[in-house]
Amino acid sequence: MKNLFKESEFMLGVTKFKNLPEDVGDEILLAGRSNAGKSSALNALTDNPKLARISKTPGRTTEINFFRVNDSLKLVDLPGYGFAKSSYHKRKDWAPLLEEYFAKRKSFKAVVIFMDIRHPLKDSDRDMIELCNSSGVPFIPVLTKSDKMSNNQRNKAVAAVNKMMKGVEALAVSSKDIRGFDKLSKAIIEFTGV
Repeated sequence: MKNLFKESEFMLGVTKFKNLPEDVGDEILLAGRSNAGKSSALNALTDNPKLARISKTPGRTTEINFFRVNDSLKLVDLPGYGFAKSSYHKRKDWAPLLEEYFAKRKSFKAVVIFMDIRHPLKDSDRDMIELCNSSGVPFIPVLTKSDKMSNNQRNKAVAAVNKMMKGVEALAVSSKDIRGFDKLSKAIIEFTGV
């Protein structure tokens, strides 16, 4: 099956709402802690190891980055939360943008929340889930780095997260052995007009 995301390309990075691209088509927000493996997952999803820069220092990205998948779909990559290295002032710059984005962006369809399968549902993840719930925005919980666990451990971790999600199914992926990205691709497409 052809990978819809394979032709994805970087569009622009923004820190202010007025600089967002035209509000058309569908946009899927990518969120996660600084060390959750979000950039690696984006690269695996798009089958492009160079699309998102992977920093050895988590929390370096300070802009909201837009990637064009095709004429009607964009992936919107948030700076990682957790921010071991991002300064408070940089967070302060884009936090209001995120609130405005949730409140006003018409093309915004869903959030993919990336969490390390070994440490899911940290406070910052729960904050994002709460923001989604309070804004009426659907989300897809994605458990990364699943290659670090045995099948049995992985199944238990997914079941534990699903139990806390109440009706929202978590997906386990591994960027290392490219496991689970077919399911993630399908889950994203379900929220779009593609």
